Amino acid sequence: MSLELGRSARFWWKMRSERVRTELSRRIETLRVASHVALTDGEVEEWIASKKFFFILAIGRSGTTFLAHLLNMSRDAVVFHEPIRSDVDAYRRGFFSPDDAERYIASFRKKEMYLRTRKKDFTVYGEVNSLLRRHYHPLRRHFPAAGFLHLVRDGRDVVRTMMSTDALKPGFMWTWWLRPHESDPFFSQWSTMDRFAKLCWYWRVENHHLRTSIRNTVKFEEVTRNYDCFEARILRPFGLVIPQSLWKEQTGVHRNPTSSYALPHWREWDAYHTRTFETICGDEMRANGYLQ
Repeated sequence: MSLELGRSARFWWKMRSERVRTELSRRIETLRVASHVALTDGEVEEWIASKKFFFILAIGRSGTTFLAHLLNMSRDAVVFHEPIRSDVDAYRRGFFSPDDAERYIASFRKKEMYLRTRKKDFTVYGEVNSLLRRHYHPLRRHFPAAGFLHLVRDGRDVVRTMMSTDALKPGFMWTWWLRPHESDPFFSQWSTMDRFAKLCWYWRVENHHLRTSIRNTVKFEEVTRNYDCFEARILRPFGLVIPQSLWKEQTGVHRNPTSSYALPHWREWDAYHTRTFETICGDEMRANGYLQ
């Protein structure tokens, strides 16, 4: 019992510290943008018109850290992975309110991007960002010439990885608040679902949203195994240059890896886990080409 209490205390202290750091960062970011009172919308729009933009959106644990690092090696480009802490709370608000998502991009995020990069020399601005996935529509409106891509990874691998993280645990600031909308078929079941089932729902609902909104999906597994796919789906459309030799070198490097797993490989799941995943995620897995 004392060991469990100790683990619980460490978890809550970790979560509290993370919340404090995130809130402090958010306030600093907000003040930095607000302090530039002379910055006009026209200046920001002129900057947007002078650059190429792309946004690759995904649920977490789908290879976003790796991909952002690799794409940032392209000449004349700056590519970020979740660059500001304000996006954390913006994701929560945007999940429940499209109007809030619109305000965030229109009144804050565009200016923040400009101020963060205005002294850099580049022609292409990109983000590989799991936190802006509920901001696709306002991003499309405010960056009309930008390229967009939905990055998906096999849900069995993502859910297995998330089971070894704090995702959807009570108190975990990034996802503790998640729940289905009233129109969601799992809304009435939420209180009876265990964490594994809820993580399956999480993968399903966010990938369904991105796939049907962006309508331009690529598998993480394909862009890391096939250079021709990587070049055709990401490099050429977004104006990036990554030699095949560099791509090959980087695909052998694991970034943000999971050190240990709470579940065995999905090929070794028991009947409950296999059935639960298929029930919740089967249709979305098939829509993304993972199952027949």
